[in-house]
Amino acid sequence: MVYKLLTPGPVQLPKEVVNAIARQPLFHRSKEFRELLENVLEKLRKVYNATPVIAPGTGTLAVDMAIYNFVNPGDIVVAIVHGEFGNRMAQTAESRGAKVYKLETKLYPPPPDVVEDYALRLRNVKAIIAVHNETSTGVVNRYLDKLQKVAQNIGAVLIVDSVSAIPVEPINCKIDVIATATHKAFMAPPGGAIVYLNTEPKPRTPVPLSMDLKRFLEHLSRIDTPYTPPINVLYGLNASLDIILSMGLTNYQQLHRERAGFLYSSIKLRSVAEGVHRSNTVAAFYTDKASEIIERLRNQGYIIAGGLGELKGKIIRIGVMGDISMEDLRKVVDTVNMFVV
Repeated sequence: MVYKLLTPGPVQLPKEVVNAIARQPLFHRSKEFRELLENVLEKLRKVYNATPVIAPGTGTLAVDMAIYNFVNPGDIVVAIVHGEFGNRMAQTAESRGAKVYKLETKLYPPPPDVVEDYALRLRNVKAIIAVHNETSTGVVNRYLDKLQKVAQNIGAVLIVDSVSAIPVEPINCKIDVIATATHKAFMAPPGGAIVYLNTEPKPRTPVPLSMDLKRFLEHLSRIDTPYTPPINVLYGLNASLDIILSMGLTNYQQLHRERAGFLYSSIKLRSVAEGVHRSNTVAAFYTDKASEIIERLRNQGYIIAGGLGELKGKIIRIGVMGDISMEDLRKVVDTVNMFVV
């Protein structure tokens, strides 16, 4: 059976993207590759106006790169944790040797004034780390502009995991560091770790060569990469960015709001997130029949996801990114609602 992905990522790729990646990879020191890289970087800057770096890897590597280049051993770090991926950010900062203080909430991110009060009590905080869109729960943090002001006020850097958010969930301010990846809302294959920079890396101790942003930036200044890049992923990303930019970012974001809104209004289960915290890329719902729903949809050719961590077996997660239609979503809704008493 051919399956269609409605997962939090990887996502269902458009035919143009699949065709683009099915090519012989270029030699990465050639003129032709530099032209490809330059095109992709220019398009990424149109999505978000900051300096983009692309490394071989996925979202986890992008987050690790961001933290290892801006957090140093012994630094005091505030980790905003309200789900699985917030915990992972905290673990990465701990592995770097930072003194991590978790500001942990049950489901929703704490208000920025609470973050500021907490950081001021700790004193000398060097970094605030936060998840933009908590993929494990479908909860989005729409306080990033205010969080950036908090970080600025206390002399800290703000590092954001936007792996399942950008470019669908808008970022309307200059965030210091954003980690993301190719295989979710960018609608390209897995394999590209993307870090957007609005400030210079600040490592005081060595960073593994594969994650050294200064080395990447040095090579990018001459449209080059320090190591072999994910060439075919870049083919796909180039094609997906063409689709996104030709549609227009505002229209692309609206399309996802409509898809997610349809699920929230049509599925007869309680959504995990409510109100302004509802994600427009991943919709999550409570159910005691998660495994049955997932299996029934699989038999119908649709792949959705279950819960992670404490929510395993207790929720379903439906991604609305990628090459899917409203007809796909209607079929998913009908099947899910069959399990609602």
